[in-house]
Amino acid sequence: MRNAVLPLSLAILLIGIPSKLPAADRLDDLQRALEAQKKTIELLQQEINALKQERTRQQALEQEVEGLKRAQRESQQLSREVEQLKATAKPKFEAGFEKWQPYIRSTDGNFKLSPVGRVQVDFRAYEEGSSLKDNFLVRRGRIGLSGTFYKYFDLFVEADFGQGAAVLTDGYLEFRYWPELRVRAGQFKVPFSFEELFSDNNLDFVERSVADNLVPSRDLGAMLHGSLFGGVVSYAGGIFNGTGQNTADTNNSKDLAGRLVVYPFKQTELVFLRNLHVGADVAWGEQDSGQSLRGRTDGTFVFFNRINTRGDRLRYSGEVAYYTGPFTIYGEYIQSEEERKGLGAGGRDLPDLFGRGWYVTTTYMLTGETKVPGQTVVPNRWATPVGPERGWGAWELAARFAQLDFRARDITGNRVNALTLGVNWYLTPNVKWLTNFVQNWVSDEKRSPISGQDASWELLTRLQLWF
Repeated sequence: MRNAVLPLSLAILLIGIPSKLPAADRLDDLQRALEAQKKTIELLQQEINALKQERTRQQALEQEVEGLKRAQRESQQLSREVEQLKATAKPKFEAGFEKWQPYIRSTDGNFKLSPVGRVQVDFRAYEEGSSLKDNFLVRRGRIGLSGTFYKYFDLFVEADFGQGAAVLTDGYLEFRYWPELRVRAGQFKVPFSFEELFSDNNLDFVERSVADNLVPSRDLGAMLHGSLFGGVVSYAGGIFNGTGQNTADTNNSKDLAGRLVVYPFKQTELVFLRNLHVGADVAWGEQDSGQSLRGRTDGTFVFFNRINTRGDRLRYSGEVAYYTGPFTIYGEYIQSEEERKGLGAGGRDLPDLFGRGWYVTTTYMLTGETKVPGQTVVPNRWATPVGPERGWGAWELAARFAQLDFRARDITGNRVNALTLGVNWYLTPNVKWLTNFVQNWVSDEKRSPISGQDASWELLTRLQLWF
C-alpha cells in the first residue's frame, strides 16, 4: 500500500506546485510536502497496525470464549457422568432392624419386606382331680411375611404351625393412601373388642379373658378403617362371611361389624387425661344353621358347650381404657344374643341364647417403664447378666377379674368368675416370660373342672419370642 500511495502523492504535489517558481524553491516545497506525506503515511500505517492488533485481540478473545464454552460443556458432561456413577455405586436396597424387626427395603422407600414370626411355649398345670391334664404345648408357632409395594400397598401373610398342621391365620392386602381412609381385604381380625385386637405378642396374660369367648376373631371379608382429627377418633367398619377363620360361607347373607374409639381429651390441656379412651363395637350376622358361642376358661376347660342356633346373631360391647407411665387399667363389657328359630318341637322357635361377659385388668411396671396397653414393652435395661450393660429386664405385676355367663329361659346356663394374677418378665422387647395363677368359680358344679366342686385353680406359664 505504501508503494502505491507514494507515486500518487508525488504526482499531486507536482501538479499543485506552481511551475513559475524557481527550481530551488520548488525543490524545497516538494521536500516539505514529501515530509508531510511521510508523516501522514506513518499515521495511516499506525492506524492500520492498531486495527490489525485489535482484530488479533478480538480473534483471541473469541477463541478464549469458545474454549470456555467448550470447557463448560465438558464439565457438565463430567458432572452427569459422576452422578450416574454415584447412582450406580449407591446400593438400591438396605437391610437392618426397625422396631425390633428385621427388614430389607429399597433406598427410595417404595418397597419393604419383613419376615415375621413368633414361638410361644406353654406349660399348664391344674388342681388335683381336674379333668384337664398337666401338659406342655406350643401354643403358637407362626411364620410369615409383611411387605410394602409402591409405598401405599401393604400385604401381610402368616401361618401357624403350633398345633401340628399349617393353618393360615392372616392373609390380607391393604391400600393406605390416607390415614383417614384405608382399605383392607382378605382374612384378618374383625374390628371388635379392645382386648381381642391386641397382638398375641403383647398380651398381658397367657390367655385373653373368659369374656373373649363372645368375640368374633378372624374372618374373611373387607374393611374400611382410619384415624380422624389428629387421632382423636378412630373407626373401622367391615363386611365378612361370618363363618370364622378359613371357613367358606354357608349362605348369601354377610356379617357386618363396626368399631368406634374416641380419645376425648387427647388435644386438650388436661395432660393427665390425654390417654383416656372410650370405645364401642357392634356386630350382626344371620346364621342359617349354626352353633352357638361357647364358654371356656383360661386353661381351656369348656364349662358351656355349643348348642344349635338359627337366625340373627347380635353382639355389642363397650370399653374404657387409661394409662399413665407404668400404670394401666382397662375394662370391657360384651353381650351376645343368638336366635334359635324353628329348632323347637314342631318347628317352633326357642328362646334366644344370651351371653354376657366383662373384665377389668390392671398392670404396673415395677421397673418404671412406660406401658401402653396392647403395645410392646421396651425394658430400660435388657436382661444381660454380664458386661457393662448388664441388667435384669423389666418386671410387671398384672391382675384381672372377669365373668362370663350363658343363659336362656329354657336351658340351664352356666357362669364362671375368674381371678387371674400374673408376673411378667420382659427380658428384651422380643422375649417375654409370663406366669399366671387363675382361680375359677363355676355356678354349675356339675360342669366344673372338678365335678361337684365349684372352685378350681389353673397355673399357666409361657416363654415367647417374636420378631
